[in-house]
Amino acid sequence: MNVTGLRVLVTGGGSGIGRYLVERLVSDGAEVAVLELDQEKCVALSAAFPGKVQAWPCDVSDAEAVDATLQSITDSGFEPDALINNAGIIHSEPLVNMLSRGDRAHSRTNWQRVMAADLDSVFFVTSRVVDRMMAKRKKGVVISISSISANGNPGQSAYSAAKAGVNALTKTWAKELGALGFRFAAIAPGFIDTPSTRSALSDSTIERLQSQIPLRKLGDPESVYFAARHILENDYLTGTIVEVDGGLVL
Repeated sequence: MNVTGLRVLVTGGGSGIGRYLVERLVSDGAEVAVLELDQEKCVALSAAFPGKVQAWPCDVSDAEAVDATLQSITDSGFEPDALINNAGIIHSEPLVNMLSRGDRAHSRTNWQRVMAADLDSVFFVTSRVVDRMMAKRKKGVVISISSISANGNPGQSAYSAAKAGVNALTKTWAKELGALGFRFAAIAPGFIDTPSTRSALSDSTIERLQSQIPLRKLGDPESVYFAARHILENDYLTGTIVEVDGGLVL
């Protein structure tokens, strides 16, 4: 599958890694549609890439919103060849905070919020997009952004569980739909130098992590794009988790 001329749907494409993926896909000749929670970012995307990017406001953790927005995208004539599930949030919180004077247990609200944003969204969007592809008798590729934390990262119960779920869905769907020509893969970045990473982690934590990473640096968003492009273009790659982590093992 050649990226040039490809129609790609990207969730959470308004900032961070998602925005970088959109920029690089467009520069490589793809046509892109974006599902993005922030309406202002949708406007900015459409203005930055006129005729190349359509951006649609959508909360991908809301099943009804996903259904309605995907129908609008279909009605506009955009039929994706590939989907990149990038939308999500990073959240750190211990199972029990022994220093808290109040409720010490992990917030149930935060648990549900992370699972909705990072796991439910992948299920909601992928199931509808793949169903539409099948109805059109198309083959397609689905890439989901996972994380090195899927292996278990202290202080990230919800985030680690959600990303482990993404990996499991990727392998399950590859087995279910491979015979129909669909391919599924996930990218598991390590610590990528983005605003969300720096807002989620303290400077001291980042310095400690860099000393543990064999390459001694945070990753660049470009490395994630190279992995995504490899998946899109390699027609014999499915059911795998591509680790982009600088050699770090949690």
